[in-house]
Amino acid sequence: MLFMNIFTWEPGKTGEVMEARAAEKIPDGAKLINEWVDLAGNAVFRLIEIDDPAALLMLSHPWDDLGYKEMHPVMEAKEALRLLKR
Repeated sequence: MLFMNIFTWEPGKTGEVMEARAAEKIPDGAKLINEWVDLAGNAVFRLIEIDDPAALLMLSHPWDDLGYKEMHPVMEAKEALRLLKR
């Protein structure tokens, strides 16, 4: 299943966030599809494919003390439309 993870942080924590990201290991059961950084603020958007729900927890837990997380299950719009037309 695909998840769009949105992570935001306070401006003073940018250095800590970048260090944590550089050291991060993506757990088994999760695949980082792509990642985007908000150039106008303190946010990052990550599209993650999850095969194991435990991987989603392991992927997000280390960020608890650095900022705010949102996780949204997503799918491509054309696939959602196809499913809704059934």
